[in-house]
Amino acid sequence: MIERLLLERISLRGICRVIGVGLRWLLYFMAERFTAAPEHLYVQPTVGAQRVILHRLEAEVDELWSFVGKKANRQWIWIAMAADTRQILAFHVGDRSRQSAQALWGKIPTEYKEQAMFYTDCSHITRMSHPPIK
Repeated sequence: MIERLLLERISLRGICRVIGVGLRWLLYFMAERFTAAPEHLYVQPTVGAQRVILHRLEAEVDELWSFVGKKANRQWIWIAMAADTRQILAFHVGDRSRQSAQALWGKIPTEYKEQAMFYTDCSHITRMSHPPIK
C-alpha cells in the first residue's frame, strides 16, 4: 500500500497519517526499497547516434500607438518579445513605416533573427529574413 501511495505522489506526511507510521520509519522504508532495486533499473547511456532535442525559439512582434502632447503627434511602439517568457527582446519608438520596422529588426538579438519563428497579429507563423511589414 505504501509503495502505491508513493507512486501516486502523495505527500510523505500524508502517507504517515493515513498508514499510521512515523516519518522516520517511512524514510527508512523508502531508502531500503531504493537500495534493493536491481541495477538494470538505472538509466544506461544509449549506444549509437544521440538524438538532441533543441528548444525552439519563438517570438511575437506587435506594435501599438499613442500620442505625445497632442493627438496629432502619434508615436508607434514596436515590440518583439520571447513567446515563452514574455521577455522584451527589442523595441523601437517611431512611426509606422518600413524604416521603423527595419530599426526594430536591427535591435532583435541575432540568435532570434537566425533561428526563431515569429508570430504577428495575423497569427501567421513566419521565419523572417527581413523585418515584419504591415
